[in-house]
Amino acid sequence: MGRNAVNVVEEDFSVSGPTHLDANAINWAKPDHQCSVMACLVQATYVLESDRKRKNQEPLAPVWWKRFGFELIKTFVDDKDSSIFGAIFRNTRYNDQTPQAPRFVITFRGTMLEGGNLSQDLSHDLLVGDGGLGSTSRLKKATQYVDSHISEFGSEGIFLAGHSLGSSMAMLVGANMATKGIHIKTFLFNLPSCLTEEKTSRRLIARFLQITPLIVGLAVSVGIFPIATIASLGMAASVMMIDTLVVASGIATLTSLAALIGSCVLAMQKRIMQGQTTTPFTPYLFVNPGDPVCKNWVAYFRNHLKEKKRSPFQLAGFVEKGVLSINSTRSGGFLEAHGLKQWWQQGMNLLPQDEYRLS
Repeated sequence: MGRNAVNVVEEDFSVSGPTHLDANAINWAKPDHQCSVMACLVQATYVLESDRKRKNQEPLAPVWWKRFGFELIKTFVDDKDSSIFGAIFRNTRYNDQTPQAPRFVITFRGTMLEGGNLSQDLSHDLLVGDGGLGSTSRLKKATQYVDSHISEFGSEGIFLAGHSLGSSMAMLVGANMATKGIHIKTFLFNLPSCLTEEKTSRRLIARFLQITPLIVGLAVSVGIFPIATIASLGMAASVMMIDTLVVASGIATLTSLAALIGSCVLAMQKRIMQGQTTTPFTPYLFVNPGDPVCKNWVAYFRNHLKEKKRSPFQLAGFVEKGVLSINSTRSGGFLEAHGLKQWWQQGMNLLPQDEYRLS
């Protein structure tokens, strides 16, 4: 879960970035400025990986952090495919800014559907739905780096930020730090939500019937997923609206596989909810109601937390409080609603932040 394949123009700050905002114009006391800069630093992490794959071409990533007075001090590299999935940035103007400014920002990108990233990123997407992301080498490495960074520099002024799959990682890192008494301000853009509502499961099964040919074709063509995990792939694919990819033709719909997927959805949610404990962790969630990946956080916060009643959406069990921001600007489809660009655009209609908690 992340972004669709992009061209170089969309990674060019002069074309796609918030040219109305720079280091001199930032007001860290304004939530929308914090939102914009954090989203740009997450975008820098995406572009760092694109630059790595472009090799000898002029890098496009540096302007995404230099524009706001930051410098890159570390990248997180995947052990299996050598991709860059995270980064640490230092605010070079920290001592001259308001108390709301970050000293360091640690970011995580989401899924990249471009060649070379699909297999490893998508395998992590499956683990978001299966509750197993915390056991991955990426998450372990990220936690280790954050621990090491805090040991060296202290925890003051550290922000975490991530988009889609990357926001799941940021949330797990932030929650883990909170269990140690270290509270890091965490920005979660388009955080995936997991549903257990019965009627939602029926809708998912119906969608699986439609996309099963694609699921099977993709699994076979990629060649990394055994048959036992194709059901999980189906869940991730439907949530990602994977119909934006090229549909594998000539494969018949497998009704029995769809039924298996439906049962797997419920089993996954049971595993997600088992053994989770609450932590004093207050993430900042940024949600677009037009994005099926994250929109159910709105119902979770408003029903479960604000109204102090049991929610039909049993989402990440350890999130017992949080600050919710909603982009009410009408989106032009799933890719725009799930995209990162919306969070730095000038004129974004960001509804006032609202804090929710159980007690």
